[in-house]
Amino acid sequence: MKKTAVIIGATGGIGSSLVKALSDEYTVIAVSRSGEFACDLTSYIEINHVISKIKTQVQTIDLLVHAAGIGTYKPILLMTDQDIQAEFMINTIAPAIFSRELVSLMNHDGALVLSLGSGAGVTPMKERSIYCASKFALRGLSLSLRREYADKKPHFCLITLGSTLTNFGSMTVEEKQKAAANGKAYFPVDWLVKELVKIIHDSDRDDEIELYPSEHGFGE
Repeated sequence: MKKTAVIIGATGGIGSSLVKALSDEYTVIAVSRSGEFACDLTSYIEINHVISKIKTQVQTIDLLVHAAGIGTYKPILLMTDQDIQAEFMINTIAPAIFSRELVSLMNHDGALVLSLGSGAGVTPMKERSIYCASKFALRGLSLSLRREYADKKPHFCLITLGSTLTNFGSMTVEEKQKAAANGKAYFPVDWLVKELVKIIHDSDRDDEIELYPSEHGFGE
């Protein structure tokens, strides 16, 4: 019998590739911008609607992945209320709500909540203040829940992730590929997803795992 995985952010480059990589082992519920489990992660109403739908379809969840993210890179003076709201809703609040509502289905051995964080959740960056703040918050959420559930299930793991060849942020994949050709360090998506699958299968994983492309032979 297949395990069950819920992947939040299944539209993006990492999330969609992770759905494919896990589909043989898991029945995957793909929460994305369209499809059966379509959800606007800036809407409390839609978040709670899709959570209710998930709960009607499954009794246990083995893997919950927070792969959705948004990066709005602007000076603080140019950030609108909507920019700030979206950044925190997608990067922090949605993961908190999904975790709160679904952990009751994950009270068994091997269950894992995996959150894709960022180096921006550790290192402050100019003109990325709101993005950094939301990722600092996600990091605090995951590491705190790990302690809250230290003697219970599921396990919580945060991936502090470096730059990847997706459309995330202010550059397109094509622009990043050109930068990579000139020595800029990026993870290829396929390589990264294989690494994430290894981490998912590793029962002795750390609470936080740093993955930076320059430390794995990518870029100069």
